[in-house]
Formats: sequence, structure tokens, C-alpha cells
Amino acid sequence: MKASFIQFFSRLPLLGFQFIIFVILNILDGHSTWKVLYPDKYHREMNPLARWVFRKLGVTKGIITYKSILILIIGVLLGHYARKETFSLNIILTVANIVFLITVLHNYKVYHKIHHLKSHKDKISELDGDKIS
Repeated sequence: MKASFIQFFSRLPLLGFQFIIFVILNILDGHSTWKVLYPDKYHREMNPLARWVFRKLGVTKGIITYKSILILIIGVLLGHYARKETFSLNIILTVANIVFLITVLHNYKVYHKIHHLKSHKDKISELDGDKIS
């Protein structure tokens, strides 16, 4: 069992697939983050470094810059260490992909909650406006 686990995570093609999933999840994270933060709700960002970048560059440019740099750094590190540390990198990317998947799902859940509350408040405002008229 242990040998098959090690053999599975020691495959180089798995590392390539994991990196593709990592990039896709980061794109989805960028999109879901944009939906929650746009246009200027920086206080909703939990990562202090990302929040600082978003404040300096704006939400859209900040997300594109932050994610591009992150993906570039991870890609370079994978390219350099892939053959030497395939097992470790596969484990690290598995954990990172799980964390990003949870983050993306959470971000979309927050967006829907905010959007639902906003539309509910808008409906109440419309009803209140009708009463005043």
C-alpha cells in the first residue's frame, strides 16, 4: 500500500496534471475574488499581501498581477525541481489544490450570499419607496 502511494505520487506526468489544475484553480480563485471584492471592498480579502497589492493596483490589475507572479514562481520552481523532488512536489500541489478548491468554493458562496443580501435590500428599498410615494 505504502509502495503504491509513493509510486503514484512519484510520477512526473501527475505533476504536470497537478500544475494544470493549480493554474485552473488560480484562475477561478482570481475570478471569485474579483466578484467578492469589486470595485473596492478590499477588507473582504483575508490574505494581507494580496490585500496590499489590490489596494495599490486596484482589484482587476492586482488580481492579474498577483496570480501571474504566483503561477510564474510556482512554474519555475516546478521546472527546476520536478525530476529531483517529484514525490514531494506532487504532495505539495495536492494540498495546494485542495486549499484553492476550498477557497474558490468559499469565495463563490460569499459572493452569492452578498449578492442575495444586496438584491433583498434592493427589493425592500423598492417596497419602501412605493410606500413613501
